[in-house]
Amino acid sequence: MQTPIVLDGQRLGPREVATIAAGAPVTLAPEARARMARSAEQLQARPVADVLASKWAWLSDHEAPSAPEDQVRAFLRGHCAGVGDPLEPSEVRALLACRINVLATGYSGVRPHIVDTLLAQLEGGLVPYVPRQGSVGAAGCPQLAHLMWVCCGFGGRAWRDGQLLDADRALQGLPVAHLNPKEALSLINGATLTTASAALTLALAERLLDTAEVAAAMSFEVVRADLGCLSEAALSARRHPGPVAVARRMRALLGGSSLCVSGRRPDPFSIRCTPAVLGAAREAMDHAWAVVCRELNGACDNPLVLPEEGLVEAGNFHGAPVALALDYLKVALTQVASISERRTFRMTYGQLSGLPSFLLRSTGINSGLMLAQYTAASLVSECKGLSHPASVDSLPTVQHREDHVSMGPIAADAAARVARCLADVLAIELLCAAQGLDFHLAGEAVDGAGEMIEVTPSIPGRGTLCAWRAVRERVSRWEDDRVLHPDLVALGEAVSAGVFAGRQAFSGAPRESGE
Repeated sequence: MQTPIVLDGQRLGPREVATIAAGAPVTLAPEARARMARSAEQLQARPVADVLASKWAWLSDHEAPSAPEDQVRAFLRGHCAGVGDPLEPSEVRALLACRINVLATGYSGVRPHIVDTLLAQLEGGLVPYVPRQGSVGAAGCPQLAHLMWVCCGFGGRAWRDGQLLDADRALQGLPVAHLNPKEALSLINGATLTTASAALTLALAERLLDTAEVAAAMSFEVVRADLGCLSEAALSARRHPGPVAVARRMRALLGGSSLCVSGRRPDPFSIRCTPAVLGAAREAMDHAWAVVCRELNGACDNPLVLPEEGLVEAGNFHGAPVALALDYLKVALTQVASISERRTFRMTYGQLSGLPSFLLRSTGINSGLMLAQYTAASLVSECKGLSHPASVDSLPTVQHREDHVSMGPIAADAAARVARCLADVLAIELLCAAQGLDFHLAGEAVDGAGEMIEVTPSIPGRGTLCAWRAVRERVSRWEDDRVLHPDLVALGEAVSAGVFAGRQAFSGAPRESGE
């Protein structure tokens, strides 16, 4: 049985969120349960209807229904305004777990047994149908409202055992959440949709940036790069830690190579500046990671129940911290995709690579890997379009009461799409690099007249040779044209799954402290 992920309001990170999204069981920590109970007891000193009733009057200038149960139903119903395709079941699991962890901080006044009910539903396989679009990244998240509409048994649809059912059928045999008004407000409040999506994207981005180093090292072999660009002394002189760490790992991957040596002519920027670009992207990811970890374990709610001050209205629900970090992350990932595609272009251009054009012995009517680079170019262009910062936009909502919003969910969705594009761009670089290494391993080259000649076979680095084998386990060498799509899908899935992110497997280089 898989070890449960413990939600304690203090230590949830992107890797744990990704594990929950993939189906890991979840439990609430005893200390979090105690904090929640104290917070709920403090809230009971005032009528439970007051919080939502006052919020209702502030938002709409109308009185709330008098019965708390009617308030909850009307409040959730009014926020179920999402549109578009549904979130994936894995995303819904992540969203609910992340919201529970916010409540576990003990500042929301939510009773622990409400979380027990939600976790029982999660464990029972309930996955509410949640439309993807419609949140501006502030208070009153429509996606969380759709989720809780099902969890409270009010209606909607949900998946159970792979079937999309009406909520009443999907909930059969499972407990139903009965919320008081403050709990209804807390369960749909804040920037948790943005944060949950950010956590999943960061877990993928970590694998992608690891893979980018492996793909770049393989490309270095194909173009016989000058290793001077990996000089620790040179990179340390600039004082950015990211490039130094990237170069150290790439040197480990290339250890023992007869293709890459120091002292040749300086390479083009797409080769020579690889440590600078990948290192900068790594530092951007580290920044986003720190922001998201704080947000995952922070009191992203309003009003807060504070031990000394009681019920306090603040702006903790605003998504600006995570939205800004996500915009930074997606720009960084786009840079990685862009430089990867340039290396792919060099490998497929015979006049630059010293190998057959499009990496096939005989082009003629064969296209070889020409269209692989073509596809990479398309994906990079898409990334560039997605990289416009969503966080610079704001449209007033709710009669100007919510007059500045973060648009964090749009930043999150764009960052996730950029990460998916990057996975395929890196898969294409791996495919082309493996094909280029095939020529070097076989002692095949192209002379000045463009004719194939035999040369002494070359030996790649120990790590890059392992990576080449991992590619060849999934995709055979191209000897003649065939349909490219299955190869791209196979490698794209392997990249996303982290097959090429295992540094120990390829280089023996351990993860560094804090990574």
